[in-house]
Amino acid sequence: MEMDARARAPRGTRPFTGKEFLESLRDGREIWIYGERVDDVTTHPAFRNPARMLARLYDALHEPATQELLTCATDTGSGGYTHRYFRAPAGAEDLVKARDAIAAWARLTYGWMGRSPDYKAAFLATLGANAEFYAPHQDNARRWYRAAQ
Repeated sequence: MEMDARARAPRGTRPFTGKEFLESLRDGREIWIYGERVDDVTTHPAFRNPARMLARLYDALHEPATQELLTCATDTGSGGYTHRYFRAPAGAEDLVKARDAIAAWARLTYGWMGRSPDYKAAFLATLGANAEFYAPHQDNARRWYRAAQ
């Protein structure tokens, strides 16, 4: 599918594309399965299908047919956009839109992925919405929130 022009924006202002996500997994991490060291999780038979499925989800964030449903502008001043559920909701309408985005990702995986990246979003959103809860480390919470978006 054709990607929206926003997918070509600088990396720091938008989510990964599928290709970028897969490349991020090739970082030298040490993974073992059944006593075997895995050189590349993106090609190993035990991990390649979940990695490709997650890449598909990231690509959906940039595809014109799904981008509006799945993404929103950041609230960190970056001028970019992020997964709709990585931003703290400001009201009921935002909650409904986040719910719809999560449901759309579940449909893209046919319910196969019990833990897609959106499951951490509720925690990450609190870092921006209620950083003071993490006192005396609220500045760290705000930095992590900005980085996650």
